Amino acid sequence: MALRGRLIGTMAAAAFAAAIAGTAQAQIACESLAGFRAPDVKITKAAPGASPAPHCKVDGVIGKEINFSVWLPEAWNGKFVMGGQGGFAGRVESQALGLQALQKGYAVAGTDTGHSSPARGIDGAWAAGDYERIANYAHAAIHRTSEAAKALVNARYGRQSDRAYFAGCSNGGRQALMMAQRYPDDFDGIIAGAPAIDFMGITAAFSTITQKMYPDPKKVETPVLDTPARNILAKAVMEKCDALDGLKDGIMNDPRVCTFDVKTIQCKSGGKADCLTPAQVAAVDAIVRGPMVSGKPFHVAFPYGGEQTEMDWGTWLAGSKNRIGEGQPSLAYGFSIEFMRYFVKLDPTWDHSRTNLATLPAEMKAVQMTLSPTNPDLSAFRGSGGKLLMYHGWSDSALSPFMSTRYVDAVYANDATARNDVRMFMLPAVGHCAGGPGPDRVDYLDALDSWVSTKAAPDELTASFASGGARKLCAYPQQQTYTGTGDGKSPEHFTCKAP
Repeated sequence: MALRGRLIGTMAAAAFAAAIAGTAQAQIACESLAGFRAPDVKITKAAPGASPAPHCKVDGVIGKEINFSVWLPEAWNGKFVMGGQGGFAGRVESQALGLQALQKGYAVAGTDTGHSSPARGIDGAWAAGDYERIANYAHAAIHRTSEAAKALVNARYGRQSDRAYFAGCSNGGRQALMMAQRYPDDFDGIIAGAPAIDFMGITAAFSTITQKMYPDPKKVETPVLDTPARNILAKAVMEKCDALDGLKDGIMNDPRVCTFDVKTIQCKSGGKADCLTPAQVAAVDAIVRGPMVSGKPFHVAFPYGGEQTEMDWGTWLAGSKNRIGEGQPSLAYGFSIEFMRYFVKLDPTWDHSRTNLATLPAEMKAVQMTLSPTNPDLSAFRGSGGKLLMYHGWSDSALSPFMSTRYVDAVYANDATARNDVRMFMLPAVGHCAGGPGPDRVDYLDALDSWVSTKAAPDELTASFASGGARKLCAYPQQQTYTGTGDGKSPEHFTCKAP
């Protein structure tokens, strides 16, 4: 644990010494936590709750505007987990609750990262010229909330947690890597799902894709690559690549082996049936080739696999009129335009037609260093005994899985022994954090806790389908390989092999 966190925890415990004296795990009354005192922390409410498990929920504010909540279960398992926040955050959230952490007996914490945003649409206006808010969103709010939450755990139960974990996906996955890189002593184990590792690259990809989907920034009602075109593309991709893993089931184990060329389904002169127009081909090419500058890759591409589903290419990359919010047709459009307007340009009139990747690195230098956890050196976190469990869906159309494979490759290249403490699992045909036709249900929290407790790194995990059945996941870079028998709905139908 961080030294400051231990000091705050000791101060908080002393404030309640009369209530907990003589009992190692005595629980003080929930309502009494309203009187909790710690530096720069104000408790606004402490009240019992019954769902999803009996607990005491404590709300508070750190500093000027970092709102947070801590859920303290009646049946505590002696452990703590801090949960991440998706997107631009802006409301108190803990992704750890989605892992059933409270039902498992964990004390859980979450924050809004220091700003409030409307419930609908994508809003970046809160960041305009406010570098304290940007730093809070980037990493500081997670660190400060975890310290306050640990002190509250200490205050209620009379002792510190045996283990402290962090769990997040998407922006929460980015926060996870930030904790490992910037605050290596805060957590014993970290779960980083589909992390937003490179804000500059993500913004470049979203902007260039949006340019092809909506060439006229004043006309954002219908994407160039509409639903019928995506269905034609998805069918062609599956016909060429589905069976490459030995099993024709609508799932690609590894889309890297799919060499489909979208130009093969471009409409010939005069033809319009079951084919894509040149503009639609260009939109697909922007996705699967990635942003380029002077003929060189600026950022990673997206693999094939999420073309047909409405939540993947349909919502993230293509979109439709007001799909995300008023005037926001897609999440790629919304996130990139709000980010450029309020984090980078400080110009609310900016639109994607003004994207200039050649100047973006200089414009984004300070923001990129603040927001993007790209450092492959995890020696401080590993030196503290930390374990990092990463995962990413191969059909993720929000944050490319190639961003995670590139990062983990860099971690292993920096220090080959990092594989002892850093493991990643790729999920076939799974979308952003979850969803899609692939097996997306994994008990990551139990897997991390077992790893931290036993020191035995996981080589395999089991992922279940929403419709029943399961598959084996292999620790990257090993690949899931079909044995040749079975319907692919049992872990025994696969083995893990080196690439």
